[in-house]
This record gives sequence, structure tokens and C-alpha cells, in this order.
Amino acid sequence: MADFVISPIVEHLVSFALEKIEEEVKLVKNVKQDVGKLKRRLRSIQALLKDAENKQIGSDSLRDWLSNLEEISFGMDNVLDGWNTDILKAQIVKQEGEDDESVADPNNKVCLPVLSSCFRFKPVLKQVLDHREIAKKVQDLNKELDAILKETSELGIVATAVGQSQQQKASPSFLKPEPTASLVNEKETYGRDEIKETLIGKLMCESSHGKNVELIPIVGTGGLGKTTLAQLAYNDERIETSFNKRIWVCVSEPFEQVKIAKDIIEGLGGDTQNAATLDALLRRICDVVKGQKFLLVLDDVWTKDRKDWGQLEHALQHGGAGSRILVTTRNQEVAIMMKAETRMIPLDFLSDECCWSIIKQLAVEGRERDEAKVAELEKIGREIARKCKGLPLIATTLGSLLCFKETKSEWEGILHNKLWQSQKDLAPFLLSYYDLSLSERCCLSYCSIFPKDYTIERDQLIGMWMSQGYFSSGREGKEHFKSLCMRSLFQDIHKNILGEVRCKMHDIVHDFVQYLTKGKFSFIKVDDTEGEMEENVRHLTTHFSNLSVLKFNEKNRENMRSLIFPARESNFDEFSLLDLPHLRTLALCYVQFEKLPENITGMRHLRYLDFSWNRRLRELPESLCDLCNLQTLKLDCCYALERLPKGIGKLVNLRNLYILGCKLEGLPKGIRKLRSLEKLDNFVIPSKEKREEYFDVGDFNELKCLQYQESLGIRQAGNLENTDEAKKLNLENMEDLVSLGFKFESDNSDPQHEITVLEALKPHPYLETLTISGYKGHSTCSPKWLKSLVLLKCLNLVDCVYCEILPPLGQLLPSLESLFIYGWKSVKKVGHELLGIEEGKRKDPSQSSFVSFPKLKKLRFDSMDEWKEWEGGIPEDGSLQVMPSLRSLILVDCEKLEGLPDFLRMIRLHTFSIRNCEILKQGCQKGTGKEWLKISHIPNIQIE
Repeated sequence: MADFVISPIVEHLVSFALEKIEEEVKLVKNVKQDVGKLKRRLRSIQALLKDAENKQIGSDSLRDWLSNLEEISFGMDNVLDGWNTDILKAQIVKQEGEDDESVADPNNKVCLPVLSSCFRFKPVLKQVLDHREIAKKVQDLNKELDAILKETSELGIVATAVGQSQQQKASPSFLKPEPTASLVNEKETYGRDEIKETLIGKLMCESSHGKNVELIPIVGTGGLGKTTLAQLAYNDERIETSFNKRIWVCVSEPFEQVKIAKDIIEGLGGDTQNAATLDALLRRICDVVKGQKFLLVLDDVWTKDRKDWGQLEHALQHGGAGSRILVTTRNQEVAIMMKAETRMIPLDFLSDECCWSIIKQLAVEGRERDEAKVAELEKIGREIARKCKGLPLIATTLGSLLCFKETKSEWEGILHNKLWQSQKDLAPFLLSYYDLSLSERCCLSYCSIFPKDYTIERDQLIGMWMSQGYFSSGREGKEHFKSLCMRSLFQDIHKNILGEVRCKMHDIVHDFVQYLTKGKFSFIKVDDTEGEMEENVRHLTTHFSNLSVLKFNEKNRENMRSLIFPARESNFDEFSLLDLPHLRTLALCYVQFEKLPENITGMRHLRYLDFSWNRRLRELPESLCDLCNLQTLKLDCCYALERLPKGIGKLVNLRNLYILGCKLEGLPKGIRKLRSLEKLDNFVIPSKEKREEYFDVGDFNELKCLQYQESLGIRQAGNLENTDEAKKLNLENMEDLVSLGFKFESDNSDPQHEITVLEALKPHPYLETLTISGYKGHSTCSPKWLKSLVLLKCLNLVDCVYCEILPPLGQLLPSLESLFIYGWKSVKKVGHELLGIEEGKRKDPSQSSFVSFPKLKKLRFDSMDEWKEWEGGIPEDGSLQVMPSLRSLILVDCEKLEGLPDFLRMIRLHTFSIRNCEILKQGCQKGTGKEWLKISHIPNIQIE
């Protein structure tokens, strides 16, 4: 078990316990004295944790002490959470029959911020729990903590001041950085030539955006070579001749303004004597930089506090025109704080070839070895280079080690060493890790639960983090996720067409978090037939399709807090998870079963429940609503699910409800009680005949927290009765909304009704993705508000079967990057109307500067049954541009389409693909087809 993750988890749980006790001791009789003792002991332990963290390396006894404390802390968490659950259930039972508004009165809310157990508490509640069992458990906890505290003197742990906020991070003493210098051996660097030239170009550029001094940050995770890149630029001959003065300052943590100011002055040849205060030093900087064109390198900056940087920056701005400040940092937030994010240079991982070049230069070149021996060492060395994972720091370390290894067996010993399982060379990542807040450290460690190369959905991850108690709201979760992204701990970050953010974790980062959590997190593969796990495992991911193979011993059952089946098709005949009493997170994505057992209430601590992509699940038992701690319920793509439980209003802690793809006629009325609901991915408008049975549209605006969600689908939008009802959805004020979808499936056959409703469903103007599906209006599906969506990047128009003319999107949507048009079965011709060019004005001089679809990159037409003609003739003088950024054009199931527009000749397409377009297929035959000249310049042509 790695030591590093114990301390933050324990400190986190201790902080939670203190908050919980403060809030709820008055609700339980006869335990006040014992709880007072518990609080004192917890504060004592809190004061000891920082010293224990500093001394933990190399001390088995201290590691055991921390491990024992962790066990007690989780036990305490279970006791207090059970306590909270009993209170919450009593409250719900008491208020079930009362007026809904009194139940949901926001003035009566008690929120337990760490474990997110928010519930409504009425001051008039007289029912006070009198549990001897709780009193006994508190006494037992006191005894266990007494035993822990008695061991501290023997271990040499001393108390330190308590009160440092979670966001103030002090690195342990064993991780203090060594200073850096400006010198570098350029011959020993590989793979940075191109980015070095980019950096030098920025440093020498005459433009400074109106300032004498411009700041350029190099950003990347630890070990990537930020300092080396800065050194390469600093020592380049062109830089030396371009700047009057060059200064190199190693900053590190903490950001000591006085020390940094002195280093700058001395580097410029100034005198710091008689300048004892920061103010005097800053004045001295103003004097020594005045009129000087200087290059200042601030290496390894960590501070994100604008106050730390602002005064120093102001003084440096007195430098001469063309001066530059080059900053290296691991954190993008530093660049943002310095207002230099637009000039940021992100540093990428090296290739395996470059890593091998580093190793080879250190371990092979210049040595007297015969060619045959070098060849066999190179084969092994290239395998070792792959283990560097693109980090030059690790490559340099390994190269230096291999320099002293002469034989093949010695090199193989390095390649196959068991230490690769524990990744001992973790200094770069540990430095980033200790810069995180306590809750962010816990969040990062939790990512160990995912397999390598797993595509992580941000909102899913945030829900899991919240279920473990690391924070209490989705907005906090997004900030935590953003913080980890900025530290390059996630990669391949992108949004899909629904606005969902997804990412991956680099293998070496994944290795690191697994090292942190060894023994506490476990991943059991499908071929691990025994299904055994360590007894201390608390979080389990498995690919088993049969749970009976998993062997939970008594301690496993007590400890287990997460159980995840990662996106693998499985079938369960029996649901046998109910003997995991302290489970917080249960994810059964793609697991197929028809019915959930009534006694699921035994999982009383559960906060995250995922049944998504279960195609057999038809209904949920009412007993599910007794899981009063539940925060996230994922039912998306449960295509057979026809209804939600009527008692869903009892899930007072529910924050996220995913129902996209379910076969629902409407939402239960109890939804209106869920005033903590932050995410509802799909709102179903019931038909007129069933309005009385379901949640009323008029109550949608009462769910205040939904205004902050980023994506929303409105299903059966055609069932909205009139304009007024459509406006009750208040979409125009949901300013965080990034993705919005309207599905107009309904029994209403009046086209004018749908035209009116669509016009009333006006979103805010900053939307990025819009989908309109099943629209039956006879217009062009172009509501007046469409032109206000100036930031719209993705538009999907699906099954608008009665529309005969496409809307003028080329004129209306200047930021559009992706356009998907599907199932417009009445369209026979696509002409200049799509481009936004009015007939008769194509050669009008006033149109000469017009660019249609200036940013469009992807265009796809699909299932256009009647489409025959695509007109697109434009002036050859270049006075009118069409789709200058288009890179991909896809045509599918357009069987009657006869030709392509002329403007394709002038577009630098990368991919052109047609499928099931028989007439067009003949016209696109290489060299002979009548359309061939329009597409012959495209490098990637696919015709099926």
C-alpha cells in the first residue's frame, strides 16, 4: 500500500466527522459527553497528520499507524453516515403527508457538505432519536482513538497548527525541489526542435500587444522537459543577440517575492544592499529594467495567487520594448492567473524513438562495444524506452543507470525488474500531486478504479467522486475536474455532439494513481478465474459477467464502497449485491436484468446507482425510493423502461437523473420535490390525455438548480400546448446550457402548432450544440432565434419530413463547424438558399465579401430519399467563398442524387465519402465520371 494517499483520506474523513458532530449531536440524547470526547480526539489527530505525512517515508511502524487510523476513520464514517440516514428517514416519514412546499422550504435545509447528505429539516421536529446503539458506537470509537493517540509519542509524531485551508498546500519536507540553472547540453536533448523554434519565434516577435513586456508560459506535467526547453531558448545565439540582458530565476514553492526580487536585481547587475523591504526592492527593479530589453526566465512557478504576482509584474513592465518573461509551470491555472493563456506553449510527451535516443546517448554512444553487442542492447533498450511513457526525465534517469550496465543480462534485468509494477520513479507526479487540495488528491486517487485507456465521462466521474464524499455539488466537481485537466493529469479531452465531456488518463499517470492506491483499489479481469481480492480493497472494478465468481470475505463486504462493471455486456439471473452494506457507488452499465429486488433498501449508504444500457429493465420497485442518500441515478438508454417510481420525491438528495432513451410517457409528480436536482438530461412532455398523471411543465422552473446544467433534451416537445407553456421551460435563462435537443414526437398533426412551439423554445444565445428531431412544420425549420446563436458549433436537423427547403444556415451561423441533415424526405433540390445567398444576388458587388459557412469542417447528408439536385455555381473570380474550412463531406442513402456542386473544386477537402448513392456513384468514377473533376483533388475518397 502506498503511503501517500492515506493521509489526505484520513484528514478528509476527520474533517467530515467534526462537521457532522457539530451539526447533529443535539439530535441524539445521552451521548453529548462522549461526543465531546470524540471531537477532542479528532482535533488531536488532525494536528498530528501533517507531521505524520512528512515522516512516513521509510517507516513501517508509521505506515501501520496511518493504516490503522484509516480503518478507524472509515468505520467512523459508516457510523456517522448511518446516524445521518436514520435522522433523514425519520424526517421523510414525518413529512410525507405534509404540504409539498413546507417539505421543500429552502429555509429549512441542513446540508452536510462533505458527504453531501443534504436534507430538509424543520425546526419544529420533536422526534429525537434515542439509540443506545449509536451511543455504544461513539464510545467504541473513543476507545479506538485513545489507543491510536497513545502510539504517537513512540512514533515521534508531534502536533502542528491546525487551520490551514484545504486549498493551501504545503509539500512534505522530503519533496523540496532543487534549484535549476540556465545551462543545458543541447546535444543531449531530443524531440524539441520544432517547439524550440516556435518558442524562439514568440520571444523574438516584435509585437507585444501594446505592452513593453510580454509573458510566455510553457505548461506541462512534471518531467516533460519544460526547464530544458526554456534553457535551449535562453542559450540560443539568436536570443543572446536579441536581448540586452538575460536573467534566470528558479522560483518553485512558495512564491517568495523578496527572494525573487533580489535575484532579478542581482541578475541585472544591480545592488540589493540598502533595500530590505519588498517595496524598496520593487522600486529598484523599476530602475534597473528601465529602458532595458531583457529576457527573464521564471522557472517552476506554482502560485495561482494574483497578489503574489501582480506587484512584481507591475515593476517589470518598466522594461524596454520587446522584453519577454518566460515562465515554466505545471499548472495552466498559473498561465491564466498571469493573463497569458493565449500565448501559452503546451509541452507534449516525447515519442518512444526520442526516449530511446536519450537513453542511447547516455548509455551506448562513446563506449567501446562491438556492433553485434550494440545491436542486442538496442533491442532491449528500445523496450525500456517504451516504459518512459514519453517523459524525458525518466529516460535520462534510465540512461544514466544503464550506463553502468555492460551485459545483455544486466539490461534485461532492468527491463524485467519487478519495480516496474510499483513505478518507483514518481517524483514528477508526486510534486503535482502535493500541489492539489486534499479533496483533489482524493479525486485523482479514485481514478485508479478505471482500467487503462478507459474513456472517462466527466459527469459520470464527478458523480462517483461526490458519492465518496469528496465534495457536495456538481459545480464543485467541475472545478475539481478542471483543476486536474490543467495539470495535464487527463488527456484527449473533447466534447461529443451532446456536449458531454470525455477524456482519458495517460498510462503513466494511471500507473501513478494505481501506485497511490495499491491494496485499496482492485481491478479483476475476466480471465482471473478465482475472483479473489485483498481484504483491504474498498473499490472494485471487474469484468466478470457472473458475480457469484467473486469471492467477498467478511472484511471485503464491510469495506466495499465502490463496485463497477465498466461498459461490458453481462447478464444476471440473480441480483446478489445486497450484502455489501456500506457500498456508496454501484455502476452496472450494460449489465442486463429484468427486475430489481424489492429489498434493495439494504444498501442504505448508496449514493451512485448506474443501470444504463440495460435493455431488459422494464420497471423499478418503489422501494428504490427508500435510498434517501442517493445522489445519482443513471437510467439512460434503458430502452424498455416505461415508468419511474411514483415515490421518487423521497430521494431528497438526488442531484443527477439520467433518463435519455427511456420509454417514458412522462415524469412522476414527485420530481417537483427534488429541489437539489442539478442534472435532468431529458424532460418528457406528457400527452394531453395523461397530463394529470405526470409532472407539470409549469413546475419545471421551480427546480432552480437545473439552470446550471450544461445539456438538456426536451422529448415529445410537440405535446406542449401553446407558446406560454413552452416559455415556462425558461430555456433563455439557462445560460450554462451548452447542448440542447428538441424531439417533436407527438400525436399532434397540426404543422402550424409545431412552428409556433419551436419559435417559443428560444434558448440563450451562447449554445454550442443544437438538435431538432421529428419536426413536422412545413417551414424550413428556421426559427427567428436561430440567427442569434452566434457561437453554435454543431447543428443536427433530423427527420424534418415535411420541410422542402433547407434553411439559410451559411448566413445565419458564422461559428458552425459540424452540420448533419438526416431524413428530410421532402427535399428535392439543395441550392443557394442553404448557403444563405439569395437568388439574383450571386454576382451582386455587395455580396463580394460574403463567406458562406466560414468555419464549417464536417458536412453530412443522410437518408434524403427525394433529393436529386445539388446546385452550387459561384463566381470564379473568388469574390464569394463557400465552406473554405470544410474537410469532410459524407453522403449516405441519397439514392436519387445526380450531381455535386461546382464549388467543391475550390474546397481543400480531406475526405469525401458516399454510401448507397447509386446514381452519384457512377458519376464519381475515377477519370470517367462526369463529377470526377470536382473531387479529383481530394486525397481521401471513399465510394461504397
